[in-house]
Amino acid sequence: MFVYFVSIANGLLNTVNKMVNVRAGQCLGKARGSLVNYAEASIISLCLIFVLGNGGELSWEHISQVPLVFYLGSFCGLAAMVLIMLGTTQTGAMLSTILMLAGQLGTATALDYVFFGTCSWQKILGIFLVIAGIAWREKIQHESV
Repeated sequence: MFVYFVSIANGLLNTVNKMVNVRAGQCLGKARGSLVNYAEASIISLCLIFVLGNGGELSWEHISQVPLVFYLGSFCGLAAMVLIMLGTTQTGAMLSTILMLAGQLGTATALDYVFFGTCSWQKILGIFLVIAGIAWREKIQHESV
């Protein structure tokens, strides 16, 4: 049950983070908004390393032993943040969050299949239902305007 609350908290924080980043991108420009976000995250991460660890994680020996694929998260995170800044300003928070969810569900289904060999028609149907719900909402919204 605790994992469910953590996941909900993650969703709440991601939505707040998205909107703060969008506003930073609007006020400072996308490049500066991204820089502010990542500089702040780096400072907080460094503080956590020194509070929770011993700082040895910052040694070249440790950093060079980390598999390169783990650094892909930084690139994906930066690209995702820039795409969020671009998309959310055009679609609004609700629609961009739902579209992001559809992308996450599709990617999660593909990765489950690649890494665990599991895939089901129910998962795929669920993704299509989410997409159908988005399309229906957009149709109704455009008809009322």
